[in-house]
Amino acid sequence: MNYTDRLISLAVLAAALAGCDFNEDFCTRNGELVAWCDFSGISVPPPVPEERHLTAYPADTDLPAGTTVTFTQDTLRWSIPQGGYRFLFYTGNYEAAGTGDYHEARLTAATDSLDGEAYISGVQRFCCTAMLNERLEYQSPKRVRITPSAFVQRLNIQVNVSGNTAPLSSLKGTLSGISTGRYLVSRERTGNAGVTSVFARKAGTDEWKTSLYVFGFNPAVENTLTVKVGMDGEDSVFDEQQSVDLTPYVRGFDGDELSLELNLHIGRELTIDDPVVIPEWEDIPETELPNL
Repeated sequence: MNYTDRLISLAVLAAALAGCDFNEDFCTRNGELVAWCDFSGISVPPPVPEERHLTAYPADTDLPAGTTVTFTQDTLRWSIPQGGYRFLFYTGNYEAAGTGDYHEARLTAATDSLDGEAYISGVQRFCCTAMLNERLEYQSPKRVRITPSAFVQRLNIQVNVSGNTAPLSSLKGTLSGISTGRYLVSRERTGNAGVTSVFARKAGTDEWKTSLYVFGFNPAVENTLTVKVGMDGEDSVFDEQQSVDLTPYVRGFDGDELSLELNLHIGRELTIDDPVVIPEWEDIPETELPNL
């Protein structure tokens, strides 16, 4: 064998080794997942790619369970060992807990403690999830369209104020019995805390509105809304608060959005009438203000 033949033989051998064609036992062949999201069923603006996450749970590969990647653009290309997988997709910046176990993976909201009571410390944002099962094969990209569904519920509250409204400057509401976490697979809710939200006044009216997203409502705790009424200047001595039980409306509610209307009478007597369900909700620009 001359020098040229030896070079050719070495090149062929190197190519075989690089492609792992010589022995499957010494080679992990990767498949490729090509995934994109279809948000056409979601009414809110879609999350940016950096808030879209995909977690893998292998059935027959050595990839660690719970390995998560984040989209960097609308289409995700993920090269991972070929084999069967269950995938969990979720959006948003929530903390993901228990991701090492497919059935224990859940999203949680951060909480703070005040006077021994737990409160959700930040504004919960809209998020959606999806589950998919796929088998990846070597040199055969798997193209998948992800169709997420809402993972949080939106609660809208409108307060119609009457009576001595001239010095009224602010309304703040605190609702108890909010779930602080939710499992991705079973969608079961967990945890308990309160959440505070600021009402915004609709220009030219005595309607005050607020909206918030939550994982759901704790079925073992009453869902009491406490409204704090703030007055201007010297009238601040008349600041008051009233409460109303929303449990009959929110307990067991499994829809995506619930809108409630309350009547608040201030002056000599401060009372909140029983809420009614609003069939159609109209946003105002000041909605979804930061929680306190």
